[in-house]
Amino acid sequence: MKTAVKSIIGKTISGVLVKESPDPTPPASQVFLVFDDGTYYEFFSNSKICGAGGIDEGGMQAAKDYMSTQKIIFEAGK
Repeated sequence: MKTAVKSIIGKTISGVLVKESPDPTPPASQVFLVFDDGTYYEFFSNSKICGAGGIDEGGMQAAKDYMSTQKIIFEAGK
């Protein structure tokens, strides 16, 4: 993952935009976090990104503990 993701810490999300490509041209999926200061950050994948079925309780530690066999490649915040 690119280190620019660190620059989103402390920003306030004002919107989320999810896009999927209708053809085989990459990227297949994009998630844009739009911030209240007029900036945005994009996550993208060459395969479809699936969203979870809901919002979970527990914060950072619960997220880290969930599927704990997965490798954490970036962490910031509380």
